[in-house]
Amino acid sequence: MPRKVSAEPGPPGFTLLAVLLSGPAHGYDLVSRLERLGAAEVFPLERPTLYGHLHALESAGLVRWREERHGGRPPRKVFELTAAGHAAAEAWLSEPVPRLRQVRQEFLLKLALLELLGRPAASRALIARQLDACRAYLSSLADAPAETPVARLNRGARTSAASATIAWLESLLTLEEAPA
Repeated sequence: MPRKVSAEPGPPGFTLLAVLLSGPAHGYDLVSRLERLGAAEVFPLERPTLYGHLHALESAGLVRWREERHGGRPPRKVFELTAAGHAAAEAWLSEPVPRLRQVRQEFLLKLALLELLGRPAASRALIARQLDACRAYLSSLADAPAETPVARLNRGARTSAASATIAWLESLLTLEEAPA
């Protein structure tokens, strides 16, 4: 049965694309880069899963591979981004996450990847865009009716979480702007 290829790579796939922005890599090298990044804190990506994501990214035209041989060792697949993969990775890295709960996962990955790629200006810009998104969300909570006890408690919990996230993002910007 053929594998079903998702139209969207999802956070693990986009993370692999962004890791490949730092250059082509074979599977073990990708695992090593992900370990240095600390990606397992957000999502586990074991080798069989990694190759499944790479296959899906290849099927979507976002990565390609070439065979590389070293001495008498078995050949390796070295993966690299296509132009479409490069564009997808860059777009993903620049967009704030749409849901507050994704800040602790996908957004953290984006910031870590931008740090790994040595892009402090892009990191600051992403934090600013995420702040705007969180402030808009907080504003929408204030406008939402809360007519039942559960709705009032839910709005209070979401308001508290959004306010805490905004404070944390503002502290990141302050740290980014502080002289070294």
